[in-house]
Parts: sequence; C-alpha cells; structure tokens
Amino acid sequence: MAFIFLIFLAFFPRTLATNLTHYPESRVWSFIRSVPRQSVDKQCAKSLDRVETYLQDQRTLEQQRQFFSEAFSTGDASQFISRDQDRWLYNAFMCIKAAGEQTYSASEYPLHYCYGETTEGNESHGQQQIAYGMCIPSTCSGEADKMELLRKWWQNLETQNNGQSINGTNALLRADDGLLRFGDCTKSRHSHQWWEQPVPLLQFAFDMVLIGLISMATVFHWRRGGRSKSLRVQLLLCFSAARNMKKLVQMPKDLQSTITCMFGLRFLSMVWTLVGHSFIFIQAFLSNVDEFKDDLVDHFWNQWITNFTLSVDVFLVLSGTLTAYSWFRRAQQSHSDESRVGWASWPYWLRFYRHRLVRLWPAYIYTLFAVTTRVSVTHYHPMWPPTDPAVQCPKHWLENVLFINSLTDNRCLPWTWYIGTEFIFYLLSPVFLLALRHSALYGLSLVGLVSAASALANLVIMLQYNFPPTQMLWKQPSNFSPDFIKHHLVIYIKPWYRIGPYLVGLVLGYVLAVHSVSPQRKRSDGTHSARFVWVGWATAGCAGFWSVFGLYPALQGWDWPLYHLFYGSCARTIFALALGWLIYACHTGIGGPINWVLSLSPLLPLSVLSYSVYLFHMIPVVFTYMISPFPIHYNSKLFILAHCVVQLAISYGFGMICTLLAELPALNIERIFLSHPKRKNPGGGNFVEKDERNGYGGAIDGYGNGNAMRMAVPSITVEKEMEGADGGYSTSCAEEEEATEKRKSEGSKQFEIEMERKQGRE
Repeated sequence: MAFIFLIFLAFFPRTLATNLTHYPESRVWSFIRSVPRQSVDKQCAKSLDRVETYLQDQRTLEQQRQFFSEAFSTGDASQFISRDQDRWLYNAFMCIKAAGEQTYSASEYPLHYCYGETTEGNESHGQQQIAYGMCIPSTCSGEADKMELLRKWWQNLETQNNGQSINGTNALLRADDGLLRFGDCTKSRHSHQWWEQPVPLLQFAFDMVLIGLISMATVFHWRRGGRSKSLRVQLLLCFSAARNMKKLVQMPKDLQSTITCMFGLRFLSMVWTLVGHSFIFIQAFLSNVDEFKDDLVDHFWNQWITNFTLSVDVFLVLSGTLTAYSWFRRAQQSHSDESRVGWASWPYWLRFYRHRLVRLWPAYIYTLFAVTTRVSVTHYHPMWPPTDPAVQCPKHWLENVLFINSLTDNRCLPWTWYIGTEFIFYLLSPVFLLALRHSALYGLSLVGLVSAASALANLVIMLQYNFPPTQMLWKQPSNFSPDFIKHHLVIYIKPWYRIGPYLVGLVLGYVLAVHSVSPQRKRSDGTHSARFVWVGWATAGCAGFWSVFGLYPALQGWDWPLYHLFYGSCARTIFALALGWLIYACHTGIGGPINWVLSLSPLLPLSVLSYSVYLFHMIPVVFTYMISPFPIHYNSKLFILAHCVVQLAISYGFGMICTLLAELPALNIERIFLSHPKRKNPGGGNFVEKDERNGYGGAIDGYGNGNAMRMAVPSITVEKEMEGADGGYSTSCAEEEEATEKRKSEGSKQFEIEMERKQGRE
C-alpha cells in the first residue's frame, strides 16, 4: 500500500506555503515619524520619538531592530486564526523580543504587538478583508492611542501602495470607503508579575493548603495507620499520599478480568497526542517554517505525526470498550442492578452519571483554576490573546465545567474539547447498552445505523464546506478550504461526527464481556483457530495502516475527490475497528508479544495519570518553546522530539500533583459518603461491593476514568476497589488495614491459646 502511494508522489503538484507581507525598515520608520504627535497621548508621543533612537543605538542588538521592523505586516484576515496563525504569532514574538525583556529584568522600552482588520463592509466592494499587525510602545496601548496608530498604519499602506495589492488583494482603501476593527494586543511584559497579583497568589496559597493537608494526612497514616471509625479521621486519610500512591502502582489480582493491554494503549496514545501538538505549536517559533512544513508534509512516513489526531479515536475506543465491558460483566450477575435496570430506573442512572462527574470534575476544575489564574501568567509576558487561558477562560469557563465546550466555540483550554464530546457519548451510552442487552441483533443494528448516519453527515459537511478529510494543520492544499479552525469548530469537535469509534468500543466491550468465548471461532482444544487469528491480524493490520497513512493523497493535494470523501467519512471508524481487533486479541490470549509489551506493569502508573496529564500537557508544550532561544531554526525532527521528552516529563509531574491533590481524594470522599452498603449472599457469606474501573472493567473516558463496576462476589475478604482514574485501580486501604489487623489479632489469640494448652500438658 505504501509503495502504491509513493509511485504517485512524483506526478502530482505540491501544496504552496502562505506568508504574510512584511515591509522594509525604512517604511516602518516612515510610518513612526508620520504619526501626528498631537493625535496621541503625551506619553505615547514621547515613546514614539524615542523608539527609533533606542533601536538605532549601538548598544541595541541588530536582531532586535530587525525583529521590530519585521513585526509590521499584513495578511488575509479570514486566515488570521487559521492558516496564517503561526506567522502572526511569530510576528508577536518578534515584537516581544525587540523590547529586550528578560525574565528578571524589565525593559526600559516595553512594547505591545497589536492587530486589527478591515470590516466586513469592504467585502461588499469586492475587496478582501485585510489584517494589520504592528509593534508599538506600551505607553501607546490605551484604547484611543492604539486605534489611532492602527488607523495611521492602515492609511500609510494605502497611500504608499498606490493601489497595488497586499497579498494579492486590492489594498487601496480610502478612509471614507471602509472602517477598521481593532483586534487585541499582547505585551512584552506583564504589568505585574504573578507574585505581585492577588489572584495567582490566592491559587498558590490554595495549593499550599492542599499540600499541607496531604502532608498531615500522610504523617498521620504512617504513625496511626489507616484504621479509624471516626468520620473526621477517615476524611483526613482520604488525602494520604501513602494510600493514594499505592493506587497508582498496585496491579490487580484478577488479571483475567482486567484488560491489561489498555495500560500501554492509553499511555502511548497520550504520548502520540503530545508529540502531535508539539509539532504543531513549534511552527510559531520557527524562522524557516516553510522548510519545516515541506519536510513534514511531503514525506510519507511522517504521517504518524501529521495524522496524529487519530490518537483521540484511541481514547474514544478505550472509553466505549470499558464502559460496555464493565456494565455487561455486572449485568451477568443475577443479583446486580444491571441485570434488571430499565429505561425508567432513574435512581440507578443518576448514580451512573453521578460517579462520572465525581471522576471528571475534581481534576478538571483544579486544572482549569490553576492554568487560568496562575500557570498562564507565570511567564514574564502573556500568551497569544485568542488562545490565552488567562484571557479566554474567565469568559468561557462555564462551558468547560458543563462539558458543552465541544458544542460552542471551544475557547477555554481548547484541547479539552474531547472531554466534553466523550461526556456526551457517555450520557447517550445507556441507549446502546440497553439495546445490546435486549438482543445482539437489535443493539448491533442500532449501532450500525448511527455509525452510518455519522459517516454520511461527515460526507455531506465535507462537500458543503470543501473540507479536507481531516484538519490540515501544517500545509493546506489549494483544492481544499484552508480554514482549519472552521474545520475544527464545524466538524472536528462535534459529537455527531465523532461517535463512530465510541460505538465500536461499546460493541467491543459487549463482545469481550458476553461473547469472548465463541465456539464457532475456536478449536476443540479451546484456542482460536489459526485461520481466524491470521485473517484477523492481516485485516486489522491493513486497515490500521491505511487509516494512518492513507491521508497522503489529501496532504499532497491530489485531485481524488471520491477517495477524500471516503477517507474523511470512514477512516476513523475503520481505524477503531483495527484497534478493536488488537484489544480483542490481547485480551483473549492471541496478542503474543504485543500484549506482553502493552501490559507491562511500569505502564500502569503512567496509564493511571493520563487523564490529569492530558488536561495539562499543552502548557509545557508551549512553555518549553517560549523559554528557548528565539527564533528556533529547524534542522531535524530530533530537536523537537527532545522537547517532547521534556514536555512529557513536566506533564506527568503535574499529573501526579493533580491526581494526589484533587482526583484521588475526591474518589475517596465519594466512597465514604456515596458507596453502596454490602449485600447479603443468599447462598451464604457476604456479597462484597467490588469496584472494577477502567482497564479493570469500567470507564469514564479513554484515559481510564472509570464508572464503578459493582460486581457482587461471595467473599469474606476485604473490599478491593479497582479504580480507573486513567487506568489504575485503588484499594480501600482503611478496610484492608483493618482486616489485616484483625487477622493478626486472631492469629495472636490462637497462638496464646495453643501456648496455654501446651503449658497445661507440661
């Protein structure tokens, strides 16, 4: 298949890179001198007089002077936050670096990078909207001053172009022909650093309180043990690091009921996601970005990077699989709620949803609060306003908390759209679970119908907007719409276009739980037939390879409209089917060395932390590039991959903090107040509530957040709660320690009795 694609490589046109228009240094200084000083504030006027002197001074680096002039640019306004966004970001960083700011040393001449665009009214005259960017003294950042300077920059270009084009469009706009709309500014330095602001300090103090609480709980646990009937002590022990760390590394006892290959799949998908995002965001820091884009897009084997968005579908498959697997395993127990529950069983379904919220909210809200209030303002200069959490999250945070950000413009922590989309799938999952429980034919028919409708909807929307099969985040072929942000908002994050892989996961979970032993597919000795194994692996291998590397014709802009439509509407579901086979094979004993690698015990804690890591990973992705020498010159992918290692380490460090501060304590508290009482076993003994979550049976999402799988099992042993927060499981430590002490006590008493008998005989 790869050979066929490579044959066509030399016979089809390559996509073209798009750049902004920059202007000579002389023209920039001409604009600065031409601004009437009486039209701006006095401080602004003084700064305009001094900026040229400052930058022309011999003590000023030549690079700073170059950055300042090159920051003045124009471009297509319709592609400002899409195709050309990385170049506008690059211009903003040039302006920031021109100020000569340092982390602990403020510049005497701070700068603002501001942008605006012509209004829509100009398009009625047959003129395309133009975006304008400029680097101005920070003293000119007042509302009136920055608008006046933007208007003067616009008029300066109109006059000096004499009707010639800017970026291929007529730029000769008279002042009475149209108006400007101001966008926003980003500055070379915060007015006050984070330690000088009350809100970041409040968040820092909140963290210190939690850390102090965890320290106190851990010391108490070590000295007094985890055994107590006092509610206050139990609540304190919920924060014990000794208890919660154990949950991250403890393997389940019953590996047969655990889908252990998901340890590795979840971790590798997290790595894949981070690498893809890292290769996207480095573009804003590269001086030779066109060379980088050509190298990345024009090489066939780089599609594991350029098509990395399939990693989201891995999470969706894992989520659907674990949700169905845990539910149907419980449904097979004659005394379980799942065996009797129906559409009108509202108390049960409310508990079903309640646990998911408890699983998602603590880590999500903690990360949202930390990133918005402190992490985003930790660096000495702010981020890009359209995507800066400190700017967008105060306006849109409620959309994230309510999990509807994938239904809106997705402005706050935009990478968390997946959590909102998957939450909607979880809300809908009872429809498919009950249908499959009713009958396999009924359930599979419903799944097939919804999957087909989703694929058809993808096809229709691609035709309507001329979208490519997926987001083109590096180079945009001319035969598709270049607006990948519109693609992101209209189709990429919307649940009704992404449900196919989740439904594949639901069916897979059903099969693993109910029909994992199929006499039609097994030989008399109980193993799978050789034909079934070979056909399964060959089919899944081809399907998976095509799903990942079949994007190449679209990346190259080949005119294959039917192929593009088929790939865009079906590739994700086909990829999910291939992944489903891998999970099935690993769990049923035909995974061989693949299952051994994916099930390695060191992957368990990495899997457990994946949810918290995903929530935070975009911050170190951007941060490591922000603190690197600017600009970055691209030579090879090894440099970026080295950054990825650092970014992954930082992300897992925060993931550990978030898990210990918020996620696991919340689950422990839920277990105290909301867990079900133990039920009696009619056959004798007790039924102990056994929670199996995520990789061990239940799921809240593809990261492993599990919905509790409560399976009644005859036992007189302690309660084991197989957690799932991103792939792990937890033990009810207090009860386990209590049982251990009880066994020791009973053993001690028995020993004393034996000794007394022995002495009596003597």
